[in-house]
Amino acid sequence: MNHKLADTQQSFWQLTAIQLSGWMSLPILATSILVLQQNSFLGAALTIFVGNAILWFLRLGIISMSHNKRQSTLDLAHEYFGKAGSYFIASLLLISTLVWFLIQTTAASNALTHLITLNESPKIDQFVQVCVLIGLASTFLCMEGIVLLRRLSMIAFPILLVTFAVIFLYNFGGSHTNQNALSLSGLSLVLATNLGITADMPTFFRHSNSWNDSIKALTATQVISLILGLASLYLGSLINGMFEINQSLLLQSDHEILRTAMIIFIFVSAVTANVANVYSASVGWEIIAPKALIGRQEYLILGLGLTMFYILFANVFSPDAVLSLSDNALVNLSLVLIFAYVLSKTQKHPHTLHQKATYFIAWATATSLNAIQQLYSPFPALSPLFVTLCSILLVLALSYGLSRLRKRSY
Repeated sequence: MNHKLADTQQSFWQLTAIQLSGWMSLPILATSILVLQQNSFLGAALTIFVGNAILWFLRLGIISMSHNKRQSTLDLAHEYFGKAGSYFIASLLLISTLVWFLIQTTAASNALTHLITLNESPKIDQFVQVCVLIGLASTFLCMEGIVLLRRLSMIAFPILLVTFAVIFLYNFGGSHTNQNALSLSGLSLVLATNLGITADMPTFFRHSNSWNDSIKALTATQVISLILGLASLYLGSLINGMFEINQSLLLQSDHEILRTAMIIFIFVSAVTANVANVYSASVGWEIIAPKALIGRQEYLILGLGLTMFYILFANVFSPDAVLSLSDNALVNLSLVLIFAYVLSKTQKHPHTLHQKATYFIAWATATSLNAIQQLYSPFPALSPLFVTLCSILLVLALSYGLSRLRKRSY
């Protein structure tokens, strides 16, 4: 991007607060419960631990790619995929933000509608009211970009930690006792869920004060994420794998403190997650939109646009299929960028047009196969992550082989 980057002196704690405030939302925390459904408690805990260890190494590679030049995710896409490829990634970021906005807002609004009892006319749709409230709050809190996001996160993160601690201390056990076998069967779910978020990290870590702050922030993020993921295993009777709240449990009179903590946690986490998503999408907007619509107004356009889209189309289609496709595409982006970065260390010259085309084809091939797998299930026994790794490595190997043959022919 050509404009001057703002707020480039963020400390490790500010970076950590931004990452975790945008992460601690209902759909993400439900991942632990989904892992537990196919695993024993010990196996689920081991899976979450191993997953976070792998994520630390992968994320270290991602943020190291962008540190020196303070590059965003889209800047990296432009460098490794070329100009044409960066337009595809810009569109992906916008679509992903749209879908996550729908998912986050729907999950939060459903939960809050059942947790907050208001005596209103039956003709008034309280669900829509809550949706509009979350959407407008997200819009006005994203208008100053990263600066306001940092300030919001520094306030929201302690609130989220305290309310989560209250929720956990009520210790809704029972979910940790099952007859499932010990395994790492949920590892692909942990990686797939979090690798999509990983692709966005350069956009946020480019604001780091130093490389040392980035390393500290990444480590703190993974350690706290691990603790929260393990703690979420105990919340199975409170939150199910479909992001829904057990309202009958919370509406009991002796659970008033818990209900209040849940209301605060869900509302604050939904708003901060939406604000972080809008900032992430803004780098995609900047390459597609006219220059007159870039700057403070872009956040207003994105925020209000997402809110209006939600109000008009939330009940028209289910975003689940699009969410799965966009998440797979983001996971593929993370992996291709990491492979490309490792390969770039073996050469001293800039990326050639052939290499950029290869990286883009690898990403497009993996994403297309994931879409085919999701829509038609030709190989249901294989996880999308396995299909992704195989297809990316195959494209890179074929490209390397062809380049070697071309050199020999000369």
